[in-house]
Amino acid sequence: MDFEVRATQLADAEFIGPLMRSVWLQTYKHILAEDELLNQSYKVHQPELIAAELSNIDICSFVAVVNGVVVGHARGDHRKDNIVYVARLYLEPQFHGHGIGAQLLKRVEEAFVNVSEVRLDVYEDNKPAVGFYLSQGYEIVERATEVQSQGKDVYEFKMRKNFICVY
Repeated sequence: MDFEVRATQLADAEFIGPLMRSVWLQTYKHILAEDELLNQSYKVHQPELIAAELSNIDICSFVAVVNGVVVGHARGDHRKDNIVYVARLYLEPQFHGHGIGAQLLKRVEEAFVNVSEVRLDVYEDNKPAVGFYLSQGYEIVERATEVQSQGKDVYEFKMRKNFICVY
């Protein structure tokens, strides 16, 4: 499958919110209530908020494009002590297994110089994502309660990968 992973452009901002809502609904529907997912997404995935991220030097943002359509998005936040936090990595499920997610993750991991560690959080019940991150060299370092949904706790794994990027 031919795809391109590139830096997010301003014109991509309007496509990222709908992409993330689509992925959230498909991925998290058995973990969180649909209204919770949509309410949160409409708050944080606004095109103007995504566009504003592009001018922040401590944020890297990438999209995956197949046949001219944005099918994936990743964002990394450079934190103090040379740690990068993978804030987002979303890929339409029909594009899983083609190396696109791995390329998005790699671009985030390599976006900043002298990075010593990359961290991320993933819902424990999102088994495909947990398996993906383990296959990419991440380790589970903590299990934490993230939110309560529909009267039950939802747990997440905090994961990390030691990493030295000196480009």
